[in-house]
Amino acid sequence: MGEFSELIKNFDKIRDYMRDFFVYGFKGRGDFTQKSNRTYDNERRRIESYLGEYIKWDSSKGRKRVFVSLDSSKISQNPLYSAWKSKSFTSNDIMLHFYLLDLLRMEKHLSIEELTDRICETSSVYFDIQTVRKKVNEYIKEGIIISNKSGKALCYSLSNIYLNNLTDSYDEILDAVKFYQEASSFGVIGSYILDNEDKKNDIFLFKHHFIVHTLEDKILLDILMAMKEKRKISFVNKSTRTDRSTTLYGTPLKIFVSTQTGRRYINIYNENRERFINHRLDYVKSVEFLEISKNYDFLKEKLEVNIDKCWGVSFGGKSRGEEVKIKFYIDEKREGYIINRINREGRGGKLERIDKNIYLFSKEIFDSNEIMFWAKSFTGRVMSVEAKSQVVVDKFYNDMRRMFDMYLGEE
Repeated sequence: MGEFSELIKNFDKIRDYMRDFFVYGFKGRGDFTQKSNRTYDNERRRIESYLGEYIKWDSSKGRKRVFVSLDSSKISQNPLYSAWKSKSFTSNDIMLHFYLLDLLRMEKHLSIEELTDRICETSSVYFDIQTVRKKVNEYIKEGIIISNKSGKALCYSLSNIYLNNLTDSYDEILDAVKFYQEASSFGVIGSYILDNEDKKNDIFLFKHHFIVHTLEDKILLDILMAMKEKRKISFVNKSTRTDRSTTLYGTPLKIFVSTQTGRRYINIYNENRERFINHRLDYVKSVEFLEISKNYDFLKEKLEVNIDKCWGVSFGGKSRGEEVKIKFYIDEKREGYIINRINREGRGGKLERIDKNIYLFSKEIFDSNEIMFWAKSFTGRVMSVEAKSQVVVDKFYNDMRRMFDMYLGEE
């Protein structure tokens, strides 16, 4: 029976619970059926220790429901970064960390055998050579230790590239880090840098701040690495609606980010279906690298051509796209800002004046249903909607009738 600890070995485990609390919220103990009640209690207590003041709860029908509540425009640092900083370690891990750094600070160009012998001599603790080698290789990847070949053997030294060398010389870098920490993917790196310098973000606040996306950054890093190497991938996609996991295959080409919701999508080319498909990044559980794609550059070029016909993230079905036409009535004397808005938000569509106060917007897109949500934001000014998909057009008019009946039906 596992005991509770704030520290975690596997980030994926806490990731799912934190997303459920933050995104969906108001869940009780009985709503988490994947694991035991004890596991739920441990994960809930971890999240409470990470997020503290942001954890809220209420009671409904005798059940306690926990959720995360915060005003993202008033926080100076993403509180979800705390989960990244809670990696567990053994006593040997922490001892070996300091022994290695102290030894290499005094001596340079030591082989793995020399490192192991010196550590055992000075610490009176036995470490086998494979344990030391594993830790050294880990620190080489982190840039803490560098290796050089001396004859046939590899020798190791402490890297002389330190973060302090940068921040001591350029104070302005920290201001950039404060912005990067909250505005970019992998912002937790900026948080680590500020922690190292004992600094906090005291400059920037963000009205639209999608803090939950830091939970996807590990998956995003794997996908970006596959894209850099032009590899195909397989990935496990789990829908929160159906709770069903599916293994999918494809060539990752681009990451899309919604400017409205902040939601991120991975764009892949599915060879079996011979089309581009976007998948929600927060549904992706794991990624496995496959072979290099021989036609990666061709697919990337083909995607760039097709993007212009996407209104949102849908590439439609089998159709090659359809032209959507929306006719607006706009008071030219008083509503010039509406014309400016259509041109600004029209995503490359064409707006033309066909009569006094009458304007026609047209654009060829894959999925005409996606543009209807935008069209509805001009309710009262839309005169007509035309599209190849009559189902979509009928739905638009039916929604307008239902709204009319709801607000003006009795009059």
